Amino acid sequence: MALFVLGTIIGSFLNVIIYRLPRGESLAFPSSHCPGCNRPIKPWENVPVLSFLFLRGKCAGCAEPISWRYPAIESLTGGLFALMLWKTGWSIELPIFLILVALLVALSAIDIATMRLPNVLTLSGAIIAVVLTLTLRTLFWFDMLLGGLIGFGLLYLMGLIGSLLFRKETLGLGDIKLAGMIGLFLGPAHTAGMYLIGIFIGGFVGGGLILVGGKKRGEKIPFGPYLATGAIVSLIWGENLWRWYIGLAFR
Repeated sequence: MALFVLGTIIGSFLNVIIYRLPRGESLAFPSSHCPGCNRPIKPWENVPVLSFLFLRGKCAGCAEPISWRYPAIESLTGGLFALMLWKTGWSIELPIFLILVALLVALSAIDIATMRLPNVLTLSGAIIAVVLTLTLRTLFWFDMLLGGLIGFGLLYLMGLIGSLLFRKETLGLGDIKLAGMIGLFLGPAHTAGMYLIGIFIGGFVGGGLILVGGKKRGEKIPFGPYLATGAIVSLIWGENLWRWYIGLAFR
């Protein structure tokens, strides 16, 4: 429960990053305020999830609707933090994967809103992964390098092949940097799982959007959220999914 609450607090800060970073605004100044009336948000109005419910989704000053994104990001981050604790226990890996989760939530939300993956987050994440590995997981350094190479290199190769086949850019450099960053955190096995799961989910959702008319064939979709989802699913359930697949294939 404590880690869920911590996750909602981190999620509240991620909302600031998601809103301000693509706009080039300071993350520290000014303090939180309503984008409609510029009224400063009081501390009791800024309690993750609960304030949104108490205010019935409206600004206390101008009654402008508050986006559902705010409690959704807070709840999602809290839930993922709790899942990471369930997966790793109170181990040295827990803070490492909590940082990864926070980065993936912020990057996914920004990618959905802007079709961009800011370098300041992906490159900072890569540096953090290297530093944490060299200080906390010293035996993981080779897996870190191999995971980063697979993450970056494989998606770069896929993008290159796609560009040659379709004669247009099929994957952005931001997606490739994101995959490399994730690989540094996860190592080779879970990075491979990220690709398999992420591509499957992306194809399924993308095909569904085309069928219902939400997207046109050939129209770009943000790929970052699918990589992020694939990474988290692979990290938490990847081994079980792999055993299930092997058992199904060789039954």
